[in-house]
Amino acid sequence: MRTRSDRLVAVATLGAFVVVAGVLGLVSLYLGAVTQALAEVPRSSPLPDYPGRPESTVAPDTATPMRYLVLVTDDDGALASAYLAQMSAQRDALQLIGVPANLLVTDPDRTEMALSGRFAAAGGAGVVRSLESMLGLRIDHLVELKLNGFLSIVDVLGGVDVRNDAEMSAEGWHFPSGDLVLSGAEAKVYLSANRQPLTRLERTEAVFVEIVRSVVSGDAVTNPAKVEAIGAILHNCLTVDADLTPAEIRRTALDVHLGSDNIDGKPLPMAGVSRLDGAEVTVVDQPRLAELVAAMSADELGGWAARQTDPWAPLVTLPPR
Repeated sequence: MRTRSDRLVAVATLGAFVVVAGVLGLVSLYLGAVTQALAEVPRSSPLPDYPGRPESTVAPDTATPMRYLVLVTDDDGALASAYLAQMSAQRDALQLIGVPANLLVTDPDRTEMALSGRFAAAGGAGVVRSLESMLGLRIDHLVELKLNGFLSIVDVLGGVDVRNDAEMSAEGWHFPSGDLVLSGAEAKVYLSANRQPLTRLERTEAVFVEIVRSVVSGDAVTNPAKVEAIGAILHNCLTVDADLTPAEIRRTALDVHLGSDNIDGKPLPMAGVSRLDGAEVTVVDQPRLAELVAAMSADELGGWAARQTDPWAPLVTLPPR
């Protein structure tokens, strides 16, 4: 029979695992046997293989980076933003690479479309294939996260710190410029008020990074009440691929030793904005993307991130597709 202690172990492990990027298991203070709480996490189908899919670099007893794709959806089930999360081979650093929902990608027939359209047409597996084709790198696991449900964690953590560059008001809330501490309700409005994909991406990435840092540096997995609250929230807003089993989660979490200083977020390198069939799309910067891919392959994302001096600079307007 599952005891309260067993439940806290499982929920703490799961909570830490998901907050990093969807499921990375940041903290192992409560790790123990994998219990029913982990097994009950909703799961989608395994990521399908396809001709030409990049080879996996993960091997038993070999330290290699792990890559997760986190797809964030809004209340309508549409793609709001996406994040490539790479955990270093030594499990001591985490980099989130923000991907805008309107990123220009191709399907297997080489037809151009926005990433959100690819998600609507082919689901998470289709997005994985498009991004693997763009990067030439294999994504190990897929996580789908309902944004508004996930943001309830903000209140459990006692708020989240963000830097707001432009004063704004929306839905009865006022957000002055400067450093803010957002509640869960405020975070939902702050992230959803501006529908411009890059603004939404920047704000969501900032909130996600601060949530992860709060989990690492605070008492989110040592306070039993917070542990249980986070576990209940995650169960209702998270889906992972079938190959991300409780045993896989536990193996990863046992190796993790992250500090808040080693958690960072940057956007995918972007060349500018264009238009496709009348809608705005964001176009990747191919030379800078090659630098990112090389850093991901070499497990040197820390150095790459340090070189991104103005990653959110306004983008130029490109000719229509």
